[in-house]
Amino acid sequence: MTRRRPKPPPMDELTYAQYQGWACCWCGTSLWTPEGGLSVGRSQGPHSTSIEVYACSRLCPQRPDKTPARP
Repeated sequence: MTRRRPKPPPMDELTYAQYQGWACCWCGTSLWTPEGGLSVGRSQGPHSTSIEVYACSRLCPQRPDKTPARP
């Protein structure tokens, strides 16, 4: 059975840094590190717009379901 990834927060709930891809979409940790971030999907906005968002790691402490993201 395949686990479903949690949906990223909507665009209107993201900070400027999260919106730009500079910070984790769940905890806000800076992604300006040698490791960078991990894509976790697309954040939905109004009028069928979306942006790709990133997390600090596969085990981000603020991740809604606390299960590792799929690579």
